[in-house]
Amino acid sequence: MDAASNRGIDTIRELRENVKLSPSTSPYKVYIIDEVHMLSGEAFNALLKTLEEPPPHVIFIMATTEHAKIPKTISSRCQDFDFRHLADEKVIDRLLLIVETEGISADREVLALITRQSEGCLRDAENLLERLVSSAGKRLTLETVEQAIGLGSSSLLQELTEAITERELTQGLKTLNSLTKQGTDLSQCVDQVINYFRDIRLLAIDAGLSEQIQSPKSDLPRLKQKAEQLSVNRLSRIIKILMQTQHDIKTYGYPQLQLETALIQLNTLEEGVPLADILGELSALEQKFDSAGGPGQLIAQPAPASARQHKPFPEKVEGRGSMAAVAEKQAADSYQGAEAGIPSDPAPSPAPQGGRNLAELPAFWESIRSQLPARLRYGLPEGVIPKVSSANTVEIQCRSTSMINAADKKIVADALTEQVGHPVEIAWVRPAPVQAAKGTEKVPEKASPKTPLIRKLEAQDDPQLKTALELFEATVLETE
Repeated sequence: MDAASNRGIDTIRELRENVKLSPSTSPYKVYIIDEVHMLSGEAFNALLKTLEEPPPHVIFIMATTEHAKIPKTISSRCQDFDFRHLADEKVIDRLLLIVETEGISADREVLALITRQSEGCLRDAENLLERLVSSAGKRLTLETVEQAIGLGSSSLLQELTEAITERELTQGLKTLNSLTKQGTDLSQCVDQVINYFRDIRLLAIDAGLSEQIQSPKSDLPRLKQKAEQLSVNRLSRIIKILMQTQHDIKTYGYPQLQLETALIQLNTLEEGVPLADILGELSALEQKFDSAGGPGQLIAQPAPASARQHKPFPEKVEGRGSMAAVAEKQAADSYQGAEAGIPSDPAPSPAPQGGRNLAELPAFWESIRSQLPARLRYGLPEGVIPKVSSANTVEIQCRSTSMINAADKKIVADALTEQVGHPVEIAWVRPAPVQAAKGTEKVPEKASPKTPLIRKLEAQDDPQLKTALELFEATVLETE
């Protein structure tokens, strides 16, 4: 029974009545249901009772190419036998036996081409061989088989693949035009090119995978040579573009136009940059900022003599913000001046240490504040002088006590201790609320929560974050 054309419940009901009758001559009745996955859900339910308690003289054989579409209630009551594709060598050996028996002239390369078209199915290979003999006679050559199947000429296909690997766009377009004039099925042509690059990719991964290639074994040396010239990454991108082209041909048509577009895209295909290299570049850039001591400038350090033979910075910085380009140019100028023996500006002399009185803090506070990290400078309002509450305690106003942690307190305390020569304790305090004028409404003690827009504007004005935004030409999307 063909379930593709008899998939209703009435057919299964009729089958259930017939299985009750015993066979007249044979010990068993065998029912073969082909393409059983095409049965409707109601038909499967009607068949389930018979499968649970089949008559002893009945055997059901259900064939399908889509096992996943069979309901679990049906497949759990059956024995599964999976028929797999035959190896190409076994199919070729079987075809060799047929051509020798039938007196057909066909070499092994022709039979290998027929085998590849059958995709591991012996029945399809035998049917294709029979059709070729009927149309082209008992003398089969590679050219006659390619013409009969609608494949491109082997030499032209080789020229096309060579044009893709060597990025010769003009030659590739000429070869494609020649294939079109020969009446080649371009969809089949794309399949052949995909299989060709698939074989090269296997060999590029490991030469030991040569047993898995579909090309003739005589082409193995040439394929290995190509595999040494191309990277696995580029081969994968070529295959992906060709597979997309195959899909577009089947969906939209215009095969020659689609292939021409693919050739142009493949001609401009460059090697991808590994993610590890990108992360390495970002890590090196981050180290430059960390060693600079601040977010808004980069301080060049003298390069070792062994490294000066290489150019430390590129002449042109592409794809970066203007700030990074200016900073790298300044650093490059510093390097070049050091190599030429030109003295640079003298470093500022350190401030005297240990000789100041804490009571003189208003005089040297701005000097200490300028040496703090940018994050701390942002948290400490500019122009607000800390208050000395005792001999060794300083009260410092900050925008929010949650912004300053214990580690930050230690940084400020160490800076003050270095100036005054004795330990200093830090106490964070919030700025005093602004007093309202007489006759006006009193300012509430508790400020209202910041809106997302205010938080976004503050983030964009943050000195450290602003550096990153300019460097990557980015913008703040959301704050939490």
